[in-house]
Amino acid sequence: MSCASAPLHANISSFDTDCWQSSELDALKVQRFKTMLLVAMLNCRDLEPGIVVDSNRFVRANRALIAEKQAIVRAHFVRTRGALAGLDAYSEYETALGNQYSDADFTPDRCADAAADLRDAGYVSERGLTDMIRSVPDEGDALLCPPERRYAERPATYAPPPPLMMPRADPSPPPLAAQAEPVLPPAPVAAAPEPAPQAADEMAQTEWPDLAPVQPEGPARAVDPNAVKLAEAPPPPAAMPAKPAEPVQVAAVDAPKPAVAPDRMKAVRDAARALREALAALEAEGAESGK
Repeated sequence: MSCASAPLHANISSFDTDCWQSSELDALKVQRFKTMLLVAMLNCRDLEPGIVVDSNRFVRANRALIAEKQAIVRAHFVRTRGALAGLDAYSEYETALGNQYSDADFTPDRCADAAADLRDAGYVSERGLTDMIRSVPDEGDALLCPPERRYAERPATYAPPPPLMMPRADPSPPPLAAQAEPVLPPAPVAAAPEPAPQAADEMAQTEWPDLAPVQPEGPARAVDPNAVKLAEAPPPPAAMPAKPAEPVQVAAVDAPKPAVAPDRMKAVRDAARALREALAALEAEGAESGK
């Protein structure tokens, strides 16, 4: 990276005295590298005809990275100087950076090195481009901000806690203990009277009505099985008198007669005959009109 050697230092200490965070300093290096290559392209177009094509390829391949780092550098000036003053300071810094790189002596050797750097920067990956940027000698003129504290700082002074106030003892004598009342034993509970015994039949009827014995009504009589009459079946129904069958009268229905299929040959002959007669009539009329 000889194109970024000693004469191409753009000292930021003469322009910005505020500290830079680590992410802002990395973005500043990308901004310097991009400006350095573009200024070399503008001054070496006559000595290196292909440097313009390589410069355009480098910008197209790294457009997103260049825009991201440029926004971070712009945000640094806005953070340190405010919105309007920060944007003006960023524009002035970008102009001063280009002017300082233009003051270098672009010899044929320097232009050849710049063309080689642009050619490589247009084809390498983002990681390879980062390595190329880090290989440029750092000016060491940017002030790095101290790391931010992750936790709140504890106060240096120690305030002792207030003394504990013990309650004063009451000089009055303690009250006499209340006389305990005697505890009376519980009154005895009278035992429930035993139920009167019930007869076995009455108990069975009360608890299990279905199992209670059935007492016969009146004296028992002997039954003669021969004297018992069985219920007779009802007689069959009487037969209905048969009626003579009456003849059924059916109304006559006239069935449609099938249509007679037309004779196609006869129809053709009739049409031909009518055509001949019409032609003959026309010829006769033509003959009469000719006379």
